[in-house]
Amino acid sequence: MNSTRALTTLSLLLSTYLSIALVHLGFDKFRYVLAGGQKFATFPDFASQFAIGGSYLFLSIIYLIWLVGLLRSPALHLTWQFHDILRRTALFWTLAFISYPLGNDVYLYLHSGLMNWSLVNPFLVRAASFTSQLSPYVDWGQTSTYGPVSQLLFTISAAFVQIHPIVGVYVFKFFCLALHLLNGYWIWKWLPIQERSKIAIAYLLHPLLLVEQVGSAHVDILVSTSMILFAIGYAKQRFWLTLSALWIGFLGKTIPIIWAPLIAVGLLRQGRWKTLLKLMVASGAIALVLWFTWMPGIDAWMSLLNPGVAGQFQSSIHAIVRFFLDLVIIFSPQDLTRSQQLEILEWFSRVMIAGFLGFYGWRLWQRDRRWESTPQTFLEEMGWITLALMLFATGWLMPWYGSIMITFAALVPQARLLGLTSLAFGLSSSAQYLFAGNSSLKSLISIGLPVLTLIVGAWLLQSQSSESQPETLDDSSPKIAQLEIDLSTNDAVNQ
Repeated sequence: MNSTRALTTLSLLLSTYLSIALVHLGFDKFRYVLAGGQKFATFPDFASQFAIGGSYLFLSIIYLIWLVGLLRSPALHLTWQFHDILRRTALFWTLAFISYPLGNDVYLYLHSGLMNWSLVNPFLVRAASFTSQLSPYVDWGQTSTYGPVSQLLFTISAAFVQIHPIVGVYVFKFFCLALHLLNGYWIWKWLPIQERSKIAIAYLLHPLLLVEQVGSAHVDILVSTSMILFAIGYAKQRFWLTLSALWIGFLGKTIPIIWAPLIAVGLLRQGRWKTLLKLMVASGAIALVLWFTWMPGIDAWMSLLNPGVAGQFQSSIHAIVRFFLDLVIIFSPQDLTRSQQLEILEWFSRVMIAGFLGFYGWRLWQRDRRWESTPQTFLEEMGWITLALMLFATGWLMPWYGSIMITFAALVPQARLLGLTSLAFGLSSSAQYLFAGNSSLKSLISIGLPVLTLIVGAWLLQSQSSESQPETLDDSSPKIAQLEIDLSTNDAVNQ
C-alpha cells in the first residue's frame, strides 16, 4: 500500500509538472509565432526537450510499475461503479485536459475547420493555399488526410477561433477528453466484472492516451472509439453497428480500412454471406454519397492516404536502414550516391509493404483453417495485423500512432502477448520525444523495444505453457471441464 501511494504521489507530481510545462511552452510558442518568430515543430531547445521528454518517459515507466502492482492486487474493486473510477482518476485526466498540445497538429485541424466554414474543400484544396489566422502555425500544406467525421469536429471547434484561437484549441480538446472518458466507460461495460475496474482505471490513466489523445488532441482517439464500438457490435451480432463503427473510424483516420478484409472473411466463415452482401451494398452507398458531396473524385479519396509523407521516414525500420546507408555514403561515398540511396529505400518500402500483405494473407488463411469465432479472438487478430503494419510496414511512425494499440490491449486483456507488446510499444512511443534529436536512436528504441518484448514474451509464455502442460489430456479431465465452465461463464458475462 505504501509503495502504491508513493508511486501515485510521484506520478501526480510529474503529471502536474508536465501539464504546467506544456501550457507554458504552448502559450510561449503561440505568442512567439504570432509576433513573427520562426515556427518550430515541438521544442525550441534541448533543455525543454530533455525536461518534458524525460518527464514523460519517466512517468510512463512509473505507470508500468504501478500497473504490475494493480494487476497483481486482489479483486478489491468489484463493487466500484464507473463514477467511482472517474472520481479516482479525475486529477490525472483533468491535468491532461489543462495541458497544451505538444505539437502543431491541432492548428492544422482548426485551419481545416476554417476552410470548411469558408466552403473550401480541404480534400481538394491544399492547406497552404488557404489563408487564415492560423496559417503561420500550420506545418503540413497538403490536402487533408482526415475524413468527414474528423472534419465535423474540426469545423465545430473552428467556430470558436473567432473568440481566440486558444479557445478553439480547448474546445477541440474537450471533444477528445469526452471521447476518452466515453471509451473508458465502454471498456468498463465490455469487460467481465472481475476485470473491468482494473482495466478501466489502467486505460483512463495510461500516459500515452492522456498525453497524445487528450493532451495533444490527436484524432487517433476516433480510431479507438470506432474500435470499441466495433467490438460491441460484433459481440452482439449487430452488424449494422459494426459497419457504422468501421466507417466512423475510417472517416476519422484512414487506418481502420485494413480491418475490412478480416471482417469479410469472418462473416463468410460464419456463413453470413447475405449479411456481408448487404454491408457491401451499404458501404457502396455511403461511398457514393461522399463522392457526390464532400469527397468528389479520386484525388479527394487519395488525400486520405497521407501522400505528404511519401518517401519520408521517422521512428521506423526504414529510418534505421536509412541511417546505415548514410554511414556508407559518409565513409565510402564512391560506393553509394544519394540517388541510389533513395532507390534502395523505395525498394525497401515496397518489400516491407509486400511482406505485410503476405503476412495479412497468411493470417487470413490460418484463421480460415482454424477459425475461432469469439469476439475476443477476432479483436486479437485485428490487433496483431495493426501492430504488424505499424512496426514493420510504416515508414513514418509518430508517437501517437501507438495509442490505438493500448485500446486493443484493454479490449482483450486475456491476449497476454499482444498486451505486453502493446505496452512496450506505448513505452517506446513515449520515449520518442526525449530522443527526438537522434533519428537513428529514436527509431531503434521505437521499433526495437516492442519487437524485443514480442520475442522474449513469446518465449516466456511458451515456456510457461510447456511447464504447466499435463502429461495427458482428454475430454474427461477435470481441468478441461473446469476450463470449459470458466469459458462459458466469461462468455455469459461478456454477452
